[in-house]
Amino acid sequence: MIARAGARAARAGVRRARFAAWAGRLRVELARNGGRLALDAPHGARFDTAPLIKASHHGGSGGTFTLRLGRDVDLGRHTVLQVWAGGDSVLELGDGTTFGQGSRLVLRNGAIRLGPSVQVRDVVLLKSDGELRAGEWVLFGHAAVVAATREIVLGDRVGLGERVSVIDSDHGADGSDAFYLRQPLRVTPVRVESNVLVGANAVILRGTEIGANAVVAAGAVVAGGEHPPGWLIGGVPARPLKALGGTLAR
Repeated sequence: MIARAGARAARAGVRRARFAAWAGRLRVELARNGGRLALDAPHGARFDTAPLIKASHHGGSGGTFTLRLGRDVDLGRHTVLQVWAGGDSVLELGDGTTFGQGSRLVLRNGAIRLGPSVQVRDVVLLKSDGELRAGEWVLFGHAAVVAATREIVLGDRVGLGERVSVIDSDHGADGSDAFYLRQPLRVTPVRVESNVLVGANAVILRGTEIGANAVVAAGAVVAGGEHPPGWLIGGVPARPLKALGGTLAR
């Protein structure tokens, strides 16, 4: 028992030292590009390989990147952290949040706040210029993309299947010769309530609100609007197809 406790303590010490070294590099990279680090991570974090840091001078002047980590956070393998050092950004990861391999976190004067026990699977992209919030036990499936220009909120126990995209903005494309990236950016927040399951390859676009306990069918394109709780939502464009068996269906 004493030997096992000593081994655990030694492993914890190594983990804390590795995290402290990585946090030191993060602090230096931010400072080189005009920013500073505000670190609130008393328990450190685990990782198979140290996250790659990509700090740039964009976003303003003299910004602060705030990093808050709960207990038992696992930053995975080959995770990329991309931050605009010139602006103010926040990354909050709740207790027990875990990353797979090759995920990318992009913070451009925005915030990414993940609650407890969130699972971020392989090659997920989370990007925020505004506010991206996910509650507890949210699952981001393989290669999911969530990009918040203003606000995307995912309630507790939301599940995003493989290759799901959730986006709160788009550029208009009107069929003219005007370059689509120079068209006005249209932004409307997205809200997905608790216990919603989103099937593989579905797309949720700006202005969408999905009620609790709904299921979004694989391959659906949800192009804005309110969608009722407890319903199956599917099609292109998506619409409520049938009420499910839950008590919230109407």
